[in-house]
Amino acid sequence: MLRFEVLGPVRVCADSGELTLPPKPRALLAVLLAARGRPVTVERLLGELWPDGAPSTASATLQMHVSALRKVAGDRVRTAPGGYQLDLDGAGFDAAEFEDGGDLGLWRGDAYDGVAAGPSVAADAARLTEKRLAARLRWAEQALDQGRHAAAATELAGWAAEQPTDESLARLLLLALYRSGRAGEALGAFGRTVKALQDLGARPGSELEALAAAVRRQDPTLDRPAPGLPAQRNRFIGRRAELDRLLGLLGETRLLTVVGPGGAGKTRISLEVAREIAGEYDTVHIVELAEHRDGPLALRVAAAAGIREEPGIPVLDTVIAQLSGRMMGPAPQEPETADGPGNPTGRVLMVLDNCEHVRAEAADLAHALLAACPGLRLVATSREQLGLPGEVIFTLGGLAIPSPGVADPRADAVRLLADRVAAARGGTGLSSAELEVAAELVRRLDGLPLAIELAAARLRALPLAEIMSRLDRRLDLLKGTSPVARHQTMRAAIDWGYDLLDLPQQELLRLLGAFAGGFDLAAAEAVYGDDPLDPLTQLVDRSMVEWRDGRYRLIETIRAYARERLAGEERVRAYRGLVGLWESRLAAPPPSDGPQHTAWLSGIAADHDTIVATIDWSLRDGDPERGLTIASGMWWYWWIAGRMLEGREWLGRALDAAPSAAPALRGRALRAAAALARNSGDLAQARTLGEQCLATFRAVDDRTGVLAALNNLLITAQAQEDYPASLEFGREAIRAAEEAGDKRMTAAASNNTAGTLRCMGRLDEAEPLFTRALDGFRELGDRRGEAAALSNLSTTDRRRGRHAPAREAMLAALRIYTDLGITEGQLDAVEGLAQLDIAAGDAAGGLRLLALAERERAALGAPSFTPDEIADKESAEATARAGLGTAERAAIYREADALTLSDVVNALLK
Repeated sequence: MLRFEVLGPVRVCADSGELTLPPKPRALLAVLLAARGRPVTVERLLGELWPDGAPSTASATLQMHVSALRKVAGDRVRTAPGGYQLDLDGAGFDAAEFEDGGDLGLWRGDAYDGVAAGPSVAADAARLTEKRLAARLRWAEQALDQGRHAAAATELAGWAAEQPTDESLARLLLLALYRSGRAGEALGAFGRTVKALQDLGARPGSELEALAAAVRRQDPTLDRPAPGLPAQRNRFIGRRAELDRLLGLLGETRLLTVVGPGGAGKTRISLEVAREIAGEYDTVHIVELAEHRDGPLALRVAAAAGIREEPGIPVLDTVIAQLSGRMMGPAPQEPETADGPGNPTGRVLMVLDNCEHVRAEAADLAHALLAACPGLRLVATSREQLGLPGEVIFTLGGLAIPSPGVADPRADAVRLLADRVAAARGGTGLSSAELEVAAELVRRLDGLPLAIELAAARLRALPLAEIMSRLDRRLDLLKGTSPVARHQTMRAAIDWGYDLLDLPQQELLRLLGAFAGGFDLAAAEAVYGDDPLDPLTQLVDRSMVEWRDGRYRLIETIRAYARERLAGEERVRAYRGLVGLWESRLAAPPPSDGPQHTAWLSGIAADHDTIVATIDWSLRDGDPERGLTIASGMWWYWWIAGRMLEGREWLGRALDAAPSAAPALRGRALRAAAALARNSGDLAQARTLGEQCLATFRAVDDRTGVLAALNNLLITAQAQEDYPASLEFGREAIRAAEEAGDKRMTAAASNNTAGTLRCMGRLDEAEPLFTRALDGFRELGDRRGEAAALSNLSTTDRRRGRHAPAREAMLAALRIYTDLGITEGQLDAVEGLAQLDIAAGDAAGGLRLLALAERERAALGAPSFTPDEIADKESAEATARAGLGTAERAAIYREADALTLSDVVNALLK
């Protein structure tokens, strides 16, 4: 396979190595590569190859150079109308690979180095150089965020030497050196930047000056903030000896597992360990696994560490790349130094909490992370060890208790009880008369913190002596009944609390075990089947249920206990209640009103774990068709939340589990799966699913479903640039919608079909359809559709040179998208306004908006997929860059990084 390279000296490589090209054919190749496969006229080629004026024999000479290039590139050099073009399909091209993935290791020197060609090559070289700088800055900023200061300093020093006047590189270099403990070198780097600028008659900007001043005074605000940890809900009592031992072990091993019975405080002491040594690490991540039900554990790690899924890349690979410093996407792959990107020095502490129910998977995850991330240390909590080589086990028992017959108030267990009693009694702690009973109580509870907490909570309603007598009976009853010895005392502690409940409270607690996370009152009613307010309030009072941030929640140990007791018909009743609840809540489409839409998303996010647990139960033990209904209703959330992979997996499972589902339901699910596939970049799978959806609806003559499927397919085919098929789908959709009198689908199909016509350059045919769609959406009051049609009409007006109405329409679309809270629509509008700015001569303003939109799209996981919009945006960006100098472009990208989308939108809508 041929490979074309321009990130350094221009060359062509085959499997046998580099192929020889004379200078002029090499320059011709450079011009064709800069065109990215588009035709280049002979007139333009002559101007490019002979920028100072072509000789009279230039045309004949050009043919000779084309012939020489064909000897190397073969029939990839094609004759085009009026000129030539280079077919890049199936060939390697380093510039395209860099622009797609940001791999800095592809660079071998300056872009198009050594080629004497005209303005198009110079413009492409400048554009690629700018992208290289942006990729370097992104990598360096991420390295600093992850605490890999020494690695960042090494790379930045080399880059700053290449571009000594670039203040963005200088700023990051100063920060990296300072955080590496090299303040003197940081000031030296600042001095070199100042001198380089002075040689050009310039001075450093105020931001760089301020940073240097902060380095001189060793401003503490320059230090990297300590990693965030969950806030303490109450005081941590005792455990000093255990803490010291754990801290010592953690300094000697990379995997430390804290094991012990439920309620021993494994989570709490692990968090305290992390809190005490957070300053010694560059990043601390707390990964809670208790709610995990299905799928790879790496999804939980990614969520805890703020690592976003990347389409087409396994989540574990993305997590490893982020934690190890081998950055994906814009990460550099240039030759590594001893302290470079491939060998990070940043230290990461991760707590994998509650591994017992996924022990094997947690062991596999820990093994993979430790093998690939040399700067990582893991603390795991579990009821049993993970079983990995090199794992150090720390067994955590109860708190220190008084010796038999001794009422020692200084014992940790008694101190904890006294502290919690004071909280339960409004500040009144244990009396001296209660100390002896308290000492006996904590001894009988084996000093287990959760049992002590529960006992203290009971003191709001019962005397200490009565609690002790109840606990005595329960301990005697349960002694030795569990096959796992470490469960015995915790089971007793929860059993006595459970025994204090009346029958309605016990029943509700069992039923609440069906929830995988928090819940609201209506959800509790769905599993209870009656008004749960009174028993739920009593459960809160008795610390069996937590009330926090407007939602109820069972702590994990109580939840596990409730789940264990939830069995038989009662379990079926609970999950059927949840199935009905989510069927009802997800039956209607998400609200289009902005605040209501935001609230809907927030509510679904809070209930997500319970929803997928309900889907899972339906597919395994209940009614798979109802599980498919819920999964179909979740697709919009999975899309907006950037969890397309998860959504596709659940929809795939549900479709497989319910092959005989009603065609209308199956069709909706296929359509949802196709949409998720398309918006995650898998156009081939989207097409396959879309065609299955259409066939499903056609088989039962479901006209409404057929309309939806056709509309879905026309968009997918359009994204694939299969315009004939897209037009066929679109025209059929319009005809069918008109026949059915479906005004909304008529408008939608008109809008999307017009988009395909616009992609084909047939504006005269597209414009009336866009106008028809706009009128239809407005008549229906469909504001989201109205905004889409306005945006499309704006693009058409801009293409025709009617810039004033184009701006008016795009601003109207932006206002609607903002009111509805639809971020992707806002980005479409911002990009459209940026192109209008560039066309009006405001290259700086337009480029700033495009840079902001590109950043926000990456964060949202919503790449553009409409071909002509992509081409328009790229053309506008190239025009803007060509009209600006290197320093101006760098300043614009820095300004864009400092902006937020809301700030920009507010400014545009003023």
